[in-house]
Amino acid sequence: MRSSAPGTVAQLMLWTLRDFLREPATLFWTIGFPVLMTLTLGQISGHSHGLRANVAVLYASPAEQAQAQAWLKGPAAAGAEGIQWKAVAEADLPRALATGEVRLGVLRPWDPPHRSWRFDPANQSALLAYHTLRDLLDRRPADTEPLTVPGSRYVDFLLPGLLALGLVNSCLWGIGWNLIEMREKRLLRLMLATPMSPGAFFGAQFAGRLLTALFEITVLLAFSRWLFGVRVLGSTSALAALWFSGMAAFFGLAVLVGCRTDRASVGQGLINAVTIPMFVISGVFFGLDNFPPSLQAAFRWFPPTLLVDATRTVMSGGGGWADVAVPMGALLGMGTACYLLGRRFFRFY
Repeated sequence: MRSSAPGTVAQLMLWTLRDFLREPATLFWTIGFPVLMTLTLGQISGHSHGLRANVAVLYASPAEQAQAQAWLKGPAAAGAEGIQWKAVAEADLPRALATGEVRLGVLRPWDPPHRSWRFDPANQSALLAYHTLRDLLDRRPADTEPLTVPGSRYVDFLLPGLLALGLVNSCLWGIGWNLIEMREKRLLRLMLATPMSPGAFFGAQFAGRLLTALFEITVLLAFSRWLFGVRVLGSTSALAALWFSGMAAFFGLAVLVGCRTDRASVGQGLINAVTIPMFVISGVFFGLDNFPPSLQAAFRWFPPTLLVDATRTVMSGGGGWADVAVPMGALLGMGTACYLLGRRFFRFY
């Protein structure tokens, strides 16, 4: 007789947690790595440092080189705070741009009527530096009024994406990979020979991963608030329900991914095939407006994109239950469909 009593689920959950905690590498990749990534990217953009760029002062002849060296020692170059100037031959500019040595180049900055700029207009950072330096060198009065809007920094944009990324990794690698590894080691077959019911097994997997995800999220939020002042501007209860829906969605996907194969190499390929596209098109590190409009509408309905966008709406935009109702329903529906399909084809042997 199969057992699905709460005690069975609790014992299986404790076994899952002990297996998770006895691997230091797992703790680092699930908790330490997201914190380090937030610290690194947050230091770059979590505080305002003004414009910082390496800019080439170009010359095409020995006479222009002498003029460039003299201009670099003058007050105009010194007044551009945060800019690292360097004299570069015009013929060497393509290589300097390609290697990241400089962001853009300016020819004859001391001669406004004949001044010209060299940069790729598709490079947004170079375009920003161009507009800023052009106004500075022409001594144009500032026509902008800086605004400090809560949730508008890049670290505020990044953190919700990292939280969603943590849920995806926690489920697909912590559950999907674990299922494949247990099948490869014949542990699933041994567990099936006990009075344990499949429902208790999957319930314990979900509950154990839910507890570890809660710890991961708490640590990341605490570090972000302490170091960068990141706060949840919206409803915390709506955010918690949204993350639970995201866990359910990726849990179902993990069961589907790990339902058949018993080879670690195949399982690794399957999980990478699912996760890598998600990271690219889910808006974790940059917005979907970088994609063509024809693809944006489709990408917005991908599970990680739904989770990332709704998390940003609550954390940075002050959203509530009304803003997460549709994403929650979509995530729960996708998770249920994937779980039922995975259970249908799941192999314990």
